[in-house]
Amino acid sequence: MVKLRSIDLNLLVIVDALLDEAHVGRAAERLGLSQPAASNALARARALFDDPLLVRAPPNGMRRTPRADAMREPLRAALAELAGIVAAGPPDLAELRGAVRLVVSDVPAAALSGILTAELAKRAPGIDLIFHPWHAGDEVMRLERGEVDLVVTVASVAGVSLRTEPLGLYPYTVVMRREHPLAAAAKLDLDGWLAFPHVVVSGRGDKAGSVDAPLARIGRQRRVATVAPTFLVALELLRETDLLGAFPAGVMVSAAAQHLTQRPVPITLEPVSLYLVRHGRTDMDPAVMLVSELIRAIAPELHGSQSQVARVTA
Repeated sequence: MVKLRSIDLNLLVIVDALLDEAHVGRAAERLGLSQPAASNALARARALFDDPLLVRAPPNGMRRTPRADAMREPLRAALAELAGIVAAGPPDLAELRGAVRLVVSDVPAAALSGILTAELAKRAPGIDLIFHPWHAGDEVMRLERGEVDLVVTVASVAGVSLRTEPLGLYPYTVVMRREHPLAAAAKLDLDGWLAFPHVVVSGRGDKAGSVDAPLARIGRQRRVATVAPTFLVALELLRETDLLGAFPAGVMVSAAAQHLTQRPVPITLEPVSLYLVRHGRTDMDPAVMLVSELIRAIAPELHGSQSQVARVTA
């Protein structure tokens, strides 16, 4: 089977002219080629299609073979369709219809979904957003299987068919209720921070989080009293208890954080890296490309600063 990537599109354009004219000289003149170049193209086409395509006919002309007659109209139609695709301008976003499926963990989803939905309502109201449940660790496989169109993940993934781009680095912050005994201090010290139990977010039920290894390196440890399955559950726990959370600052964009406050983490923690990943099959999908563009514009929201909203809506 001939692979499309091995076919020269220019050759097909010349073949179309050769079959239409049934004459090498006239086809060459029509395309602005030299006759030797047109003859060379005919030789390559004969090898490609394993058929003479044009044969001598008395007195000095040529005629198409049955194979050439059969392919003449389909080839012309295919080239016309390709020309239409190339010539077409950008799609009318207001006329787009369809759905874009995303896998995003709950904090980025909370920060992105409201602005993303509002922007789509203005730019492409016919596009629906479908947020699929987050299952830690299998998001890229679901993308490759075609179950979803876009993934926001903390892992940088590589692959021939994958399109991965960084959204940014997002720092950690200590989150607590506004009435927490530590909330009166503008800055936390390490001992005060470790004096209270912590909540960790883990979809797998792991008690160890991003804080524990850095603490171990300085000979300290914390007490993890609760493991929550999502950040939104953890934020509700923080509202009602004296638990502390060390979370990416984007959690503060969530409505669930209305009654919470934050303080700088009293140790050095590497910020979270977030990436937007899509599959190459969506390279020409205007709806997926639009949502990707909007996510990139909204990504600064995940720093926890509401001042970035204007960047998207301006």
